[in-house]
Amino acid sequence: MMTFVLNQWRKRRKKKAFTLLEMLLVLFIIAALLLLVLPNLIAQQDHVNAKTDKAFQTMLQNQVVLYQSDNNGKIPEHWTDLGDGKGNDDYLSKEQIEKATKKYKIVNGEVVLIEGNGAVSEENAA
Repeated sequence: MMTFVLNQWRKRRKKKAFTLLEMLLVLFIIAALLLLVLPNLIAQQDHVNAKTDKAFQTMLQNQVVLYQSDNNGKIPEHWTDLGDGKGNDDYLSKEQIEKATKKYKIVNGEVVLIEGNGAVSEENAA
C-alpha cells in the first residue's frame, strides 16, 4: 500500500508546471517591489532634471557675460541677440536658443527661469 501511495505521489510531482497560486504570489511580490522602488526612481529623475536645468542656466549666463564683454557691456535683450544659430560668431546654437526661449529670460543681464505662467520665479528674481 505504501509503495502505491509513493508511486502516485511521484507521478504527480513529475509535472514541471507552476500552479496558479504560485504565479499569483510571484506577481504580487514583483508588484510590491515596484511600489517600493518606483517613487525613488521618479524622485531621482526630478533631481537629475533640476540639475540639468541649473547647468544649462549657468551656461546661458556665461554666454551672456561673454556677449557683454565683447559688446562693451551691452545687455542682450533677447536670445537671438546671442546669434541666429547659423554663424560661427554665435554664442548659442539654434537648439540652445529654442530651449532658452521656452524656459528662460534675460533680466538686467541675468538669466532667470520662467515659471509656467510666464512670470519670473521669486527665487530667480532676487
